[in-house]
Amino acid sequence: MALTILCLLGLLAFSQAGILKPYFDPRIVNGVDAKEGEIPYQVSLQEKSTSFHFCGGSILSKNFVITAAHCVVGQTASNIKVIANTIDLKKPQQTHTVTEIRVHEGYNAADSWINDVALLKVKDPFIISETLQYVPLPPKDHVVNANDIAVVSGWGRLWQGGPTTTRLQRVDIFIADQNYCANIYNSVGYNVYATQVCAYDMQTEKGSCHGDSGGPLTVDGVLVGLVSWANGCASTSYPTVYTRVVSYIDWIKSNAV
Repeated sequence: MALTILCLLGLLAFSQAGILKPYFDPRIVNGVDAKEGEIPYQVSLQEKSTSFHFCGGSILSKNFVITAAHCVVGQTASNIKVIANTIDLKKPQQTHTVTEIRVHEGYNAADSWINDVALLKVKDPFIISETLQYVPLPPKDHVVNANDIAVVSGWGRLWQGGPTTTRLQRVDIFIADQNYCANIYNSVGYNVYATQVCAYDMQTEKGSCHGDSGGPLTVDGVLVGLVSWANGCASTSYPTVYTRVVSYIDWIKSNAV
């Protein structure tokens, strides 16, 4: 397909982790530095041997992190470490060894990255504090609407092909109309499913990029999405597609044990 093809936010292998296909850069586009404790559940997934940041994630419970399946599929737990409780990767506060990777059994990269969700189990429990908290999950009847204000965060690139950052970035964007998102991607040969939610800013290039994959999209402080894929970084025409967390509550609860 001739489109600049969907940057899979977190490069599947430990390479430039990004949103859509292989191009999401590792940094939020047109964001601002997150404040200490502002996003206390955000983590950096890194290659253990090199400390290379390749994806984001959120602390789900004392021993589990939630992220995108495409970030970790095909990888081994022993090659990944989780950095938590920091807004500056030059100053990590908690480092956790991953002991197990649990990828959704229905994950399919060939079909618009459907079921793009995974859990990482860590050896030592996360230590809760003012600057480290579990991410709030939505109730099963939770609904987000078009134009709801959402927050996406991560250590991805500042723009597509741009530099990386060690400072955690955050930016406000908007939930997209589901029909619009589905139609615009259908026009270029991709599906957007009910288990996915879209977000962007139609006027300004804002949002996730390479290296932000797997990171949190929240509305009113509740985790509604996981950075999954998009056509380019922070496009004003093509919303970024996120795994819709509410669709996986049962799966999360039965696997995060």
